[in-house]
Amino acid sequence: MFRPRQKRTAQKAVGSGGKKPRLSKAPMYTPRREVLYRGGNKKGKHDHWAALGAWFLGPKAENGDVFRDLLTGAVDHHIAFRHNYFPCDPPYVTDELREAASFKNSMEHLKTEVDNLQKDLEKSVPFFSSRYKGHVLWETAMPANLGYMTAMLFNQNNCAAEASTVTTKFEVEVGKDLCIMMGYDGDKAMGHLTAGGSVANIEAIWAGRNVKYFPLGLQEALLKEEKLAAAKGYKITFPQRGGEKGELQSASQWELLNLDVDTILRMPKDVEDLTGLHHQEFMGVMGQYLYESVGAQEFARRHMLTESPCVIVPSTAHISLTKAVTILGLGRESLVTVAVDEDARMEPKDLERILQEKLKNEIPVITVVSVMGTTEESAVDPLAAILELREKFRAKGLCFSLHADGAWGGYFCSMLRDPKSNLVTAGSEGFVPELWLSPYVKEQLSAMDQCDTITIDPHKSGFCPYPAGALCYRDKLMNTFLQITTTVVYYHGDMTLGDIGIEGSKPGAAAAGVMLANRVIGLDKNGYGRILAECMFTAKIMYCLWVTLAQDDDTFVLETTKSLPKKYKKMSEKQQKEFIRERILGKSNEELVKDEEAMEYLLEVGPDTMIPCFSVNLKGNRSVEKCNEINLALFQDLSHTSSEQTARRVPMIVTASSLVPHKHSAAVPNFKKRLGLEHDNDTPVKYIITTCMDPWATSTEFLDDMGDILRNAILNAIGTCTDAKVLHNFVTTGVVNQENEVIASYIGDFNNVSKQYDNAVKLKFLHDKDAEKYISMQEKLLKASCEPQPIVFRSKRQRFHEIFFEESEYAGEKEKFDCFVGMPSDHDKNPFMSVKMKIIDVPRYEHFDKGDYPDHANYFMYGDKKSVFLFHIPTKSPDFFQVVQLDGIPDNVGTEKVVDLLLRYGTVVEIPSISGSPKIESGEVQDPLTKNKFDISFVGIDGAEVASEVKIARKIWFSGTTV
Repeated sequence: MFRPRQKRTAQKAVGSGGKKPRLSKAPMYTPRREVLYRGGNKKGKHDHWAALGAWFLGPKAENGDVFRDLLTGAVDHHIAFRHNYFPCDPPYVTDELREAASFKNSMEHLKTEVDNLQKDLEKSVPFFSSRYKGHVLWETAMPANLGYMTAMLFNQNNCAAEASTVTTKFEVEVGKDLCIMMGYDGDKAMGHLTAGGSVANIEAIWAGRNVKYFPLGLQEALLKEEKLAAAKGYKITFPQRGGEKGELQSASQWELLNLDVDTILRMPKDVEDLTGLHHQEFMGVMGQYLYESVGAQEFARRHMLTESPCVIVPSTAHISLTKAVTILGLGRESLVTVAVDEDARMEPKDLERILQEKLKNEIPVITVVSVMGTTEESAVDPLAAILELREKFRAKGLCFSLHADGAWGGYFCSMLRDPKSNLVTAGSEGFVPELWLSPYVKEQLSAMDQCDTITIDPHKSGFCPYPAGALCYRDKLMNTFLQITTTVVYYHGDMTLGDIGIEGSKPGAAAAGVMLANRVIGLDKNGYGRILAECMFTAKIMYCLWVTLAQDDDTFVLETTKSLPKKYKKMSEKQQKEFIRERILGKSNEELVKDEEAMEYLLEVGPDTMIPCFSVNLKGNRSVEKCNEINLALFQDLSHTSSEQTARRVPMIVTASSLVPHKHSAAVPNFKKRLGLEHDNDTPVKYIITTCMDPWATSTEFLDDMGDILRNAILNAIGTCTDAKVLHNFVTTGVVNQENEVIASYIGDFNNVSKQYDNAVKLKFLHDKDAEKYISMQEKLLKASCEPQPIVFRSKRQRFHEIFFEESEYAGEKEKFDCFVGMPSDHDKNPFMSVKMKIIDVPRYEHFDKGDYPDHANYFMYGDKKSVFLFHIPTKSPDFFQVVQLDGIPDNVGTEKVVDLLLRYGTVVEIPSISGSPKIESGEVQDPLTKNKFDISFVGIDGAEVASEVKIARKIWFSGTTV
């Protein structure tokens, strides 16, 4: 279930306490994290960190009772709601109806299908676990879930106020709160929910396009419409004229395509005031002249537009922006990408080059998009510099709207917001989360209030259930330029949310979920800011772990996409890695908070948000293709993509992407250089993404364990791509269960790079006759000797990984084995039988690694309710290989259900009475199990320490020379 922490020789320098007592499982969570809070009690003795524990169901459903009670109460309340609506109305489902056979059959069918659904969902991705480090998705907050589930029973449609009398108000509240968190004026701004950030991004570009072309349409209307005669002298401010005013109707086409957004937003109201027209009447007139009314071709013909407009985005922009320009008819070519630097941030110099080119050629720029936290590279674009460029080009006569794609990074603004003085939140007195954002990121987030529109996703860093994206407008007037109808005036009278964006029907439940999360948690430093501070701390430590994971004598290198600073206080990269090993990794939170220099360093390094990314390469390998092959293998081993299997054998879940070269950027070539790859090519580089959305106070010990998991996966991935194809032998236990399954253990070899694995596997005979022949041979061997040779399965020549995870992966094709009595040589061609078997389970798949012998002997315990086996875990040469069968299930494990779960997973056990170093006599490793009984200890369900006495029933195999 958990890998043992085998301390690597190369990491002895970590810390200063020498060799630490070895744990059978690293503790996952530290009791408290004082690192993140300051103020209040000088000794730091407080429990405000505990409030976070009440906001989630918990990785082990620790708050399950509370959640169940609240959800049951919500269902009961809804049932009462139905009873109380016209209570004298007769029921439809009567006792007589319930007695009907078809009714009973339908109910039974419902129960069966719900049960099937639940079983299928057990194969889902376990987003709630601290082991999940994949997409920008984690456990959803308990208030958000309860709000959603409660409102879902009422099935409100936020398309129209009369279909959502309550939940429409919730969405309006959510929109305003999100705007305030972004730094907008809550009275002037507006926001609303969408199905996701993609829809919000599309709407933002839609609004930007309509605003861009409105002045041209208005100019034509002023020249042609008698109803607008009183406004013919309407004057506006022209940036190109140094801020001077002039008549709109006499302005040039280029001038009208480059007005300030605020100037354009005021135009409808200004003209309405001059003409005395009501808004609906004015927009009725304008309907004949607007871009969105007459269409692109006709509008371009009328105004003799020869240049297509563009939308400018970083090369890291989300695919939804490509969708936006194609949906709006602008064309894919209208999306102009800006190069990014080595930190995956938009390069201001390249943006300036592009803007200068558009100005020179008089090509309209609708919108420039700044990504405030990419969901792959974890980069925050330099918004402050982009704003400076906007002002610079405004003075030159090139204006555009500015959109911030904060789908991922928007909620990080909560880390900048102080709680309202009149609002009492949990732990709000005296303690403020440390803001684990770099000064650079703080500067960019603080400038978001100057953007015209912002996308933000509550269902990402807001920990809310899908669907919950959102779009915020700095000025609510901008939304009216979508002009879906001419009758809606948002925020006046009944609110019809279906008329303010792309979507019509939309779930009121989503609004209820986000609203309840905002109210309970809070969009400030003490609420979401606290959650994200925890996540950022974990991301910083994990980044440090990744940059130091590869040792000098390893065969591989690991390079994070965001490199260490070239120089930090005159420390070279090598010196920084030593600093990390000595002052950060392996330190408790309490030790870290006392080390001001380490804390300052953590603030400066790592990802902009909380997604450390990296690539792995073999030392000496120059081929990008081979590097990508290794990283793909790594991703495949640490991902859960099968709907046929559960994720129980994936110890850490990650995701992956590729860095694509840009002709105006040296970022990807430089990354290739750091990896030791050929860099004069356009081949993308695959990299691994590890998102840290786990807000629990994850212990440094558990993060070390994650490092061990990653090292093992890297070594396995390298083997997958580079091992020679050889024969592989497995010692079987000789016991076949009722399902015709047998457990086997791999015979590894430290001296053969293609066999440097420690593995246990459960296989299934496909035919009864094969199982019977195996059993018959085992019985024959037991009758002939009290210590018979084991039956050994031998695979065909192939890489070790291919046996389990290529054609034969679990539900796939079958694997063929030759069966021998005793250890066969590679030249032995006479098995007593050959069988095709199905791989049922791979409970242990470890690559040999550099390491010290553990303090005590370690074995892997695996089996079922009837048969339990121990497999020795080899560490380094010299060591031994051993398989024994116990006489039964160890005592004190727990209930029958717990025993079944633990044995099916398998667990590492420690034998305190036996040294972890092998005993060698006359040059041979000796069997350490000289007694029939011995005590073991291991970590059981929910991390409980278990001690038990076990008895050996049969020694199946021992070899002190094979390994």
